Order: sequence, then C-alpha cells, then structure tokens
Amino acid sequence: MSRTAAIEPPSAEAGPLARAWRGFRATAGDIASTRHGAAGCIILLTLALVAAFAPLIAPYQPLQQAQVSLAPPSLKNLFGTDNTGRDIFSLLVYGTRTSLAIGFGAALGALVLGGAVGMLAGYFRGAVESVLMRVVELFQTLPVIVVALFTVALFGSSFWLLLVAVILAIWPIEARLVYGQYIRLRGMDFVAAAKVADLSTAHIMLREILPSAIPPVIAQVALDASVAILIEAGLGFLGLSDPNLVSWGQILHVAQDYMTVAWWTSLFPGAAICLAVVGLNLFADGLNEVVDPRMRGRLVGLQS
Repeated sequence: MSRTAAIEPPSAEAGPLARAWRGFRATAGDIASTRHGAAGCIILLTLALVAAFAPLIAPYQPLQQAQVSLAPPSLKNLFGTDNTGRDIFSLLVYGTRTSLAIGFGAALGALVLGGAVGMLAGYFRGAVESVLMRVVELFQTLPVIVVALFTVALFGSSFWLLLVAVILAIWPIEARLVYGQYIRLRGMDFVAAAKVADLSTAHIMLREILPSAIPPVIAQVALDASVAILIEAGLGFLGLSDPNLVSWGQILHVAQDYMTVAWWTSLFPGAAICLAVVGLNLFADGLNEVVDPRMRGRLVGLQS
C-alpha cells in the first residue's frame, strides 16, 4: 500500500504546470471542435509546418539568383521569379518564418507588457491606476503604424528592433483588456477570501485573479498577431524591414515596381499575408466560442 501511494501522481494542488497543461489540452480540443477554430487551426498548423521545414520545402535558397528575371509561374518556378531571378515560392516559404515570428512574438510581447500594466492598474487603483492608464491612453491616441514607423526610424530596422516597434504599437489593447478584467474580479469573494487568508499581493494577482482574467484576453492575442503581421508587411512594403531577412512585406516592396508587368510578384505574397490573417481571425473566433461564458458558461472562477 505504501509503495502504491508513493508512485501516485501529484495532486492538482501541487502541480500548477500540470493543471495548466491539462487546461491547454482541453481548450485546444474545444477550439478544434468549432467550425471556425478548426479551419483556423488547419491554416496556422500548415503555416507553422512550412516555416519549420522551409529548407526541405523550398526548391532554392532564398537569395539564389540563378533564374530568369520576371519569369512567369511554371513547373520549374511555381510562383515565378522576381526582378533579380529569385524564385518567389522559395522566398515565400522562407518569409513565412520571419512574418510568423514577428506576428506571434509581437503578440506575446504585447501580452506581457500590456498584461503587466493592466494588472498593476486594475489591482492597485489610485495613483498607480491614473499614471499607468494615462500612458496607455497616450499610446492609443497614436495610429499603430505611426508608432511603428517612428520607432523604426529612430532605432533602426533589425529584426529585434522591428519586433519591439510592433509591440509598442499594439500593447495598449492588451493593457485595456487585462485592466478591465482585474477591475471586475478584484471585488469577487474569492479575492476577499485570499486577503483574509493573508496571502501575498503577488500570490493574489498571479495565482488567484490571473487564471480567471486571462481566458477572454487570449483571443485578442491571436488578433494582435494578425495585426502584427500586417504592420510588418506594411513596413516591409515601405522598405523598412530587416534587409538581412526575407519577409512577405519585403517581397512586396520589390514587387511594387513590376505589378503591371509581372502580376505574380505581388499576388502570391499578398495571398500569403491574407491567408495568415484569415487563419488567425478564424482561430480567434473559435477561441471566443470556447471562452465566451454566454456560449459555454464555464470561465474559471466566475460561475457560482
């Protein structure tokens, strides 16, 4: 009996990571069971596989210039070639890595930055709330593309600086959402019970409130990823992306002078951007169907 007890798995109370993993698996299954979520998952999984196995999928190196310039789509070059003879299909495959990295990286960065600001402002209120929310409002008054352009113009256009520029452009949305959730939840009975139990402020913010505050925000993360991809594409189209990396926006920048004579140079990168944005929006719709309490009625800690 003692040996059996010794090999039993740890309880849910002792395993927050295990609980998070079980919750993730359950949520992923729920998303895939919705029509929009399933379509979004298929698109995003396909793009992720293309990015992961780019060297195996692309027939040429991204900067290889051994082809005929502006050759139309053919069996040799599925999507044709650009003005310097590079294979556009190979460029798109490798560009998937950069565009997805910017999209998901900026969305996660915005969640961390905006989430931290929203948590502090929503929980502490008073002077902390006033100062932080004024900063959020300042950033929200500026168009996202203006913030990104200003940051790139000021600090440069390397990959990491471009990532920071996109994060600065989209983080206020996350801050607003998390702030609203903390305002709503901080007065709930389970928070009052945690204070009576003399739990630390960090424990209450991160272990008690955060699990119930984060689900409605996750859908916005997917939407932010699509916005980040569009911002990166816009900066690339203007020639402000990292010149050392291939991205969908950079391909469009090269193609803008040849749209009337070589339609394929702009059609396929534009279609790739649209596909990624549609996939992320469908995924967000599926996630909304899962976490919306009016549809599913089971947000953590909100149902009595």
